Amino acid sequence: MKHPAWILAVLLACGCNGSSAANGGDGGANDDLSPGHPQFDMALGPPPMTTAITAAQDQWTWVDFPDSSCDDGSATGIGVYNSSKSKNLLVFLNGGGACWDYLTCYTLNTAAHGPFQKPQFDQFTAQSAAGTVFDRAEPMNPFKDWSYVFIPYCTGDVHSGNNVMTYVNGNMMKTYHHAGHANVLAYLKRLGPTFPSPDKLVVSGSSAGGYGSMLNYPYFRWYWPSVPMLLLDDSGPPLEMGDLPASYLPSWIASWKLDEVLGQTCGDPCLMDFSQGIPSLANAWPNDRMALLSSEQDKTISGYFLLSGPGFMTALNTMATDRIDPQPDFHYFFVTGNTHTMLGNVPSFTSGTTTLWTWLNQFVGGDAAWKSTRPQ
Repeated sequence: MKHPAWILAVLLACGCNGSSAANGGDGGANDDLSPGHPQFDMALGPPPMTTAITAAQDQWTWVDFPDSSCDDGSATGIGVYNSSKSKNLLVFLNGGGACWDYLTCYTLNTAAHGPFQKPQFDQFTAQSAAGTVFDRAEPMNPFKDWSYVFIPYCTGDVHSGNNVMTYVNGNMMKTYHHAGHANVLAYLKRLGPTFPSPDKLVVSGSSAGGYGSMLNYPYFRWYWPSVPMLLLDDSGPPLEMGDLPASYLPSWIASWKLDEVLGQTCGDPCLMDFSQGIPSLANAWPNDRMALLSSEQDKTISGYFLLSGPGFMTALNTMATDRIDPQPDFHYFFVTGNTHTMLGNVPSFTSGTTTLWTWLNQFVGGDAAWKSTRPQ
């Protein structure tokens, strides 16, 4: 991820050196995965299911999905850890930036590219899990005995796109598959029968994955309508629309077809103000605990939104006051500084006098003491 000051300098020129055009409406095999397609209309009945995943217990297994796609058109998949110790399930959507035109996708490379297949997943599992939500040796980790699903990120659309774009810069032309949401739908068709009745399910993600966890939450609820479910968004704050560059939401709708996902989240209000998704989700599932983690001056998210550190802090606190504070079971954990993401280094974070491990245990365990916390 680029330094926010540099991002600011270059993104201010966005549109000067490139343009984008739709790729003739040809979305390939994933076209039918659009939530606008009757097969995926939540009001029409149960979701589609296919074959359950077979995975060995107590170890990571990579699962190829031929009907998925990274930005380059290559197929991707997911990692599954099938635990013998718990019927709880943590689904984690990985982060890696975002892009929506030739400048951001190719010149600045502000989003992770594909391929992401078994070799890349093996690199992920080879890294130390110490201090992360995947740390099975950490006594304080509420997820230490759970099953895991790891959803990689290589589509530049915060896991929320279903569109193929042709981006143009002079005589340069490149095709980009914004298939993040279509991929999630493909995964859910097999994850549903693989984990048909978890005791508890946490939908989570960091950065782009944090946004993706919130935007795709209704679709997880479609597959598990009666399972106790929680949302854990790490560093994906949906700021109020007045605090974002005016061109962003229309660009995301045009390039990713984000309106299809936002329409399921809260309809027209979300198309006018992304942050309206918070009260919409909280009202739709009032018994589900939902959470947002963020530093007060997150250097990565502030850079993407062209805000200074103090400007981002003001916008974050305004959104929290307006959208989160009125919700009885949607809380936040804010920390000082400008770090980005927390679930990869949980022991490093304390808000006020509460450590993040303690807060996550309260969150997952149904503790009545769980509440929003800001730096003192």
